[in-house]
Amino acid sequence: MPIIQMKPVALAVLAASMAASVLSGCATDTTNKASESSQPVGSAKPAKPIEISWGIQFQAPAVVADTPVQKWLEQKFNVKIKPVKVTDASIASGEVPDLFMLGDPANVSAYQAQGVLMSLDPNMVKEKMPEYYKDVEKSSALFQTVTFGDKLWAIPMFIDLKPYDLTMLWRKDWLDKVGISKLPETLDEFEQAAYAFAKKDPDGNGKNDTYGLTGTATSTWSAGFYSIFGAYGVEPTMWQEKNGQILNGSVMPEAKEALAKLRQWYADGVIDPEYITDTQDSYRKKLYNNRIGVIEEQVGKAALADGATIVAMKDINPNAKLQLGKNPKGPGGSGSWDWGIKSNFVVLGTKVKDDPAKLSKIFEILRAESSDEETINMTSLGVKGTQWDFVDSGATSGATKALAGFEKQEQRDAVGIRLFSMGNITTRSYREKYSNPKLNEAVRTYSSAPNQTDALLFAALPSDGKYKKDLTALTQKYFAQIISGEVPLSDFDKYVAEWKAKGGDELTKEANEMYQKQFKK
Repeated sequence: MPIIQMKPVALAVLAASMAASVLSGCATDTTNKASESSQPVGSAKPAKPIEISWGIQFQAPAVVADTPVQKWLEQKFNVKIKPVKVTDASIASGEVPDLFMLGDPANVSAYQAQGVLMSLDPNMVKEKMPEYYKDVEKSSALFQTVTFGDKLWAIPMFIDLKPYDLTMLWRKDWLDKVGISKLPETLDEFEQAAYAFAKKDPDGNGKNDTYGLTGTATSTWSAGFYSIFGAYGVEPTMWQEKNGQILNGSVMPEAKEALAKLRQWYADGVIDPEYITDTQDSYRKKLYNNRIGVIEEQVGKAALADGATIVAMKDINPNAKLQLGKNPKGPGGSGSWDWGIKSNFVVLGTKVKDDPAKLSKIFEILRAESSDEETINMTSLGVKGTQWDFVDSGATSGATKALAGFEKQEQRDAVGIRLFSMGNITTRSYREKYSNPKLNEAVRTYSSAPNQTDALLFAALPSDGKYKKDLTALTQKYFAQIISGEVPLSDFDKYVAEWKAKGGDELTKEANEMYQKQFKK
């Protein structure tokens, strides 16, 4: 496993700054006091540190050993941490950390089935993490997504305002060029703009080399064109409630209507023929380089002047203008793919149940990770004034920024920032203090959530492992063939029959049973 190294001088400086934070922080922390086992009454000798194997944040590429953040945690909580990178292979080999994070209910389900997770008593979570539990309880259905055999197997995280929600990002300069002054809001207006981009030479080079839009059929979960399907009231592969029944958006009649529209656009040269292999990164580049005029983009990447997509456009095409717009309204409303309130999940290795002292210590840490400002900041931001500061000079709340030398994630990983962060396990009060009000307002304005989200909150069905991956691939194949005209639109009915026969009917039965038992309001 690769280990990221820092120059000795830089590491020494950072370690010193973080050590100073340790000394001041431990003296002032009142939210989460050290456990009684850390310092026995009447004893001048500290208790032996409890050893904890800790699965680093799953998006981090590799372990970085003995970082300043790790040492800070070890001193604050009187523990000895063994950081590990969690993979399916490491779990299969028996290397199960005491504490780690998973990204999806399906991951929790898979590991629970392997017998490597400890079940959790909800009352224990409530007792040990009262501040956080009070907040997550407002989204109590999340607990059902990781409840199997009537036992809870993970602590769910929640998220209210999601900067990664998708909306439309337009080349405003192209709209101006083709004579469209009003930002498109309806599906008809969207169509008018898309055709103009493809037919009216918006880049002014005298060539027929532009398209209205592209999509992506390369995701592992759906079939792309989320906002167009959303305008018809469906999201392929997602479970949706209709008249008290749970149906899969892939095979609903509205999906066929959306496919008919996309098929027409493709035939008329409005959709880039490369959409089948496009990714979000590639279609952003096409927006920058005058090939398409509108994309589905994360609100957080384009709402503010320093958003990643806005900055990239200025670097490549400084005279271009980008503007966010809402997802188009169609016969089924409006919406795009939405992950809902679900975020990630904290799990414990099964061996922790046999070690009460370790279990108590882990919950002490989790409480701090969720409600103690000092701990959250150290693990997710680092040292104020060294790695981060507030955007507004002199501010004590609001948006934050990485300081020079730590703008890149790998630079922050090198000192342990992110590796030990538990992400969205924080309380609402913390989030409100450290969020960007302007970005929050943009999310509220442009996100269509929760118009289109999963009725089961993406909980794993018993037979998902047998059928889900193959059914998603089947959907992507048929949808691409229908849109491109390779097969007739009537083949949608053939697809539906095949989908049902290859496990779709069984999954639909399980989805309805789960909905009735765990999610119906």
